[in-house]
Amino acid sequence: DIKVEFKMPKEADVGSSIELRCEWRIMSGSNLYSVKWYKDDHEFFRYVPDSSQRTQTFPRPGVTVETKANSEQRWLRLKNLALESSGQYKCEVSTEAPSFATTYQTANLTVISPPERGPEITGLSMQYAVGENVTANCTAWPSVPKANLRWTINGEPVSLENTVQHPPLPPMSSGNIPNSLGLRLEAEPRHFANNGQVKIKCFAEVGSRIYEAERRVMKAYVNNQKLSADDMHAAACSIHANIFVQLLTAILALVLLTT
Repeated sequence: DIKVEFKMPKEADVGSSIELRCEWRIMSGSNLYSVKWYKDDHEFFRYVPDSSQRTQTFPRPGVTVETKANSEQRWLRLKNLALESSGQYKCEVSTEAPSFATTYQTANLTVISPPERGPEITGLSMQYAVGENVTANCTAWPSVPKANLRWTINGEPVSLENTVQHPPLPPMSSGNIPNSLGLRLEAEPRHFANNGQVKIKCFAEVGSRIYEAERRVMKAYVNNQKLSADDMHAAACSIHANIFVQLLTAILALVLLTT
């Protein structure tokens, strides 16, 4: 029997280097025959200790092996990672006679081209009144993989019915893909429960990384509301009555002074 433990990062950036480590132990009395490394089931490196050519490298797109001497080739280093480096990797260990056993383990790698910056929120006003429509847009900078976008209001997720899915945007010349997600809802009293302030956030998830943008808007208070027609008529009558009383008082005072 052979015990194999294969370790490698789940994610890495474009242009970086990673280490693939394959720890193995042969439980029976057999000797090691070979250690083979694969990407997407295509062999790219081989170690056969009893061969005249102990190590061999096979060219594969996105796979650049940094060959350094290490004990029984239990680890490899891949350098200059590209988007094509994403995929499934496998370490396969085989023994010689009499068992001729083969055991392998696999692991997946996602190569990320991160966005240059976090997402941007556009289209929001500074203030909103209760009942007013709130519309905004969140745009994620191009990345690979494409960013997954989501909204929150005061820390609570926004339901899908209040989001607007835009048509997919074409990739950039670099291969990076932009993305955007709209927000559309009606301002409710509960949104302004925090001292009349609403905290709106957009999150962009690229692999395991999370980028965010935040905007805060205030509740609009209407202090100078329009008066109804009856209110305006009553106000006018009150003003006229006050003027009449003031005028009558002035006339009486003048009469008293002249008598």
